[in-house]
Amino acid sequence: MALKVLLTCAGGGLSPQVIRFIKNSKVYKNTKVYGVDMNPNASGKHFADYFQKVSSGKSKNFTKQIIKICKKFKINLIIPGSDEDALNLSKNRRSIETNLTKIACVSFDTLKILSNKFKTYNYLKKFNFSLPIWYVARNQKEFFKSIKKLIIKKKDIVIKPSISRGGRNVYIISKKVKKEIYRNNGRQIELNLNIVKKKYLKKIKKIFPVIVMEKLKPPCFDFDMLCKDGKLIKGVVRRRVNPSVPNDGHYVENRKDIFRIGEKISKCFKLTWLYDCDFMLDNKQKPKIIEINPR
Repeated sequence: MALKVLLTCAGGGLSPQVIRFIKNSKVYKNTKVYGVDMNPNASGKHFADYFQKVSSGKSKNFTKQIIKICKKFKINLIIPGSDEDALNLSKNRRSIETNLTKIACVSFDTLKILSNKFKTYNYLKKFNFSLPIWYVARNQKEFFKSIKKLIIKKKDIVIKPSISRGGRNVYIISKKVKKEIYRNNGRQIELNLNIVKKKYLKKIKKIFPVIVMEKLKPPCFDFDMLCKDGKLIKGVVRRRVNPSVPNDGHYVENRKDIFRIGEKISKCFKLTWLYDCDFMLDNKQKPKIIEINPR
């Protein structure tokens, strides 16, 4: 009997490649992939064996639609393709999972930590992880106070939402920059503090609380982890060709230092299934965690 996999957010940039890899598995032959997305023209539609438009991963209807698809096609494994989908599916695990159907994500309580950078950094701090210098700003006063602290330490600054996905609404403050520099299709903007005050402060205030942290140095690494019950089973370190754009390509590298950190992350969060961690380097060329993606 063929394995039946349901992939959510089938319109993601790497979804066609993921679907091809699943279908070409040498272990599970004749695997069928069922894709869903809120976009009726999602790219994965043309690669999956079956595709259906569904509601947003944040909606109540999303869970009902997933349950209906799982029952109709006897789905064995659900792989969440976005943070919202993972959170919704995990929260409603009891309604979805059966002896036949499993969801490839960890508990809802753990995902709530991983999907929030403030909570993630606080949790990692308890386990003595080496983190960048960071502050949380919940209002304008805390925002400029945090920036001042980093300026005193002679650091370039990164501002990012505490909860976000796809690298959106990221601002890099640098004295060297005279005008805005847009990266990652405009999701990331490099600029100086005066431009922030004159042009972007209102936008940033709308996404409070934000993380205000030191800017680490490239290259940027993605560490893919396959975990089971808090143990790292397999890990792959990928160095980004373009540090600002995750999907522009990678070089696979042997970084034992990152691998060891990944083992510790898996253990302290008691992770199971697949995860992706982002790393950059400090002044001493040591890797530091930027974020842990909850799926």
